[in-house]
Amino acid sequence: MLSSRVPSAGRQKFVTTSEQKGDQEDKGDKGEILGGELFPPCCTRSITVIVGSAFFLVTTSLPNGIVDGSAIAQHSENPNPSQEESSLVRALLGPSSLPPATPNSPNQRANPLTVQVTTFPDIQGHWAQSFIERLAARDVIRGFPDGTFRPDAPVTRVQFAAMIRKAFAKAPIRAGADFVDVPTTYWGYTAIQDAYRIGFLEGYPNRVFLPDQNIPRVQVLVSLANGLNLTPTASADSILNRFFQDAGNIPDYALNSVAAATENQIVVSYPNVAVLNPNLIATRADVAAFIYQALVETGQLPALPPTNIATGYIVGYQAPVAQQPDAETLRQRFRLAAPPVTERSRRVTGSGSGIGTPSAFGADRNTAFGGFSFQERTRNSDNSDGGIALGFGVGDASTSVGFEGTVSIYDLLGDTFEDGGISFKVHRIFPNNFAVALGVENFITWGNPDPEYSSAYGVVSKVFPLGGRTEGFTRSVTTSVGLGGGRFRSESDIENGDSSLNLFGSVGVRIAEPIALKAEWTGQDLNVGASIYPIPGTPLVITPAIADVTGNTGDGVRFILGIGYGYQF
Repeated sequence: MLSSRVPSAGRQKFVTTSEQKGDQEDKGDKGEILGGELFPPCCTRSITVIVGSAFFLVTTSLPNGIVDGSAIAQHSENPNPSQEESSLVRALLGPSSLPPATPNSPNQRANPLTVQVTTFPDIQGHWAQSFIERLAARDVIRGFPDGTFRPDAPVTRVQFAAMIRKAFAKAPIRAGADFVDVPTTYWGYTAIQDAYRIGFLEGYPNRVFLPDQNIPRVQVLVSLANGLNLTPTASADSILNRFFQDAGNIPDYALNSVAAATENQIVVSYPNVAVLNPNLIATRADVAAFIYQALVETGQLPALPPTNIATGYIVGYQAPVAQQPDAETLRQRFRLAAPPVTERSRRVTGSGSGIGTPSAFGADRNTAFGGFSFQERTRNSDNSDGGIALGFGVGDASTSVGFEGTVSIYDLLGDTFEDGGISFKVHRIFPNNFAVALGVENFITWGNPDPEYSSAYGVVSKVFPLGGRTEGFTRSVTTSVGLGGGRFRSESDIENGDSSLNLFGSVGVRIAEPIALKAEWTGQDLNVGASIYPIPGTPLVITPAIADVTGNTGDGVRFILGIGYGYQF
């Protein structure tokens, strides 16, 4: 592991880090130590430390997440580093990173390879800075080897388990569970088992845990409320409707837990304390704030002082006494937040009910989407065809209205880009997962699209949870019923050129976390299929289906396929 001599650059001091993960994709967050959980066994980590002409290189595989102390002090000119050099290495890698002059044993171990700090350059002025710094000082959370914290990065279920294990020292209340996707050799096995034993985390049906799945905000709150045995003092609906404008978006299984967490001031919601966004992926800042407030509830940490600006995002917070803020607090309070520089979490939307018919749920809050469709053959022909669609959603359907616009290209395998249309939809979500929408397909057209006419419609949709609580997933039925003209007319009215309105509808049954079975009536055909989310935590959906299964149009069944992807800016 000894490197060649590095030319001196005066007394310049700096640290460089590099990481290689074998054949695995670099996901950015695996190299961090969260609550004592270390690198996955596939990782190889090297750190180079240069002090003047001194050169240190550490390169070690981490089968158990521990750096062998004998590999640390490799020096190109002097195998015994100076006091200054040793101090720098210890400051960077921990007090036990260098072996003693006389080792106590040939297998002496060093501290985990991480930089322990209580603040980070990328959280300065961040809304969660106070939560993060206090938890870092307690060693509940840590930063990345490059010195950053990445507050807006998502948190996986295994990372959350590691934080829970470090934050809450509780006696086990049950035996561990053998999850089929968490073998004993998995790097986060111990954290998951400990978090499960003390009652904070649950698995999915069929003994599945999904450790690398990004965890939604609602799952974090349910975990904390259950682990602390919190219960609401009144009906969950009355509590949640009092505090949150989007209470109707909270899954039924989570109502009591989120209500209890809200009453105990565990919920922190930025930037709008009245909007919970329960189904958004939790960021590292979100989780830090939730855990800190949970530790305040248990008396393990002091509450933030009333003058701290972060208290303004604690749901239900009331300052104990009115205090005159000092000058620094006033400067912070009225300072514009710095623009975020880290990637925001993707918002994964739930499965709808239709295959090709509209739903009252739509894109909003700066969400972009795109899709590709393919037909084995088109109606009354033997020709294959395809199409693409690109769209964008703005507004907020939970608090006012959402507006969705879509540009579609038809006849993709024929007159490419020569035939198309623009469609619009205005939609609104009400409490209890009920939505209403009005829209026009092909409001503007060019070329010879199929169909060549506009199709106005109105549709209502409702999600019905089927009960049976599982962590973060509730089996549900989504239904949509609509009335429209244009392509929704009966086949006879279309052939005769009669203007009319006709019913269409769909039903989707979510049978597993990534799968929903669907059936729809288009006004002419009965179609059946499934929506599949192949990558957990990623808004990619594949929908294979069979059109006209009853042969109503007289030319037989047809195979159709849709692929869609969404991203929230």
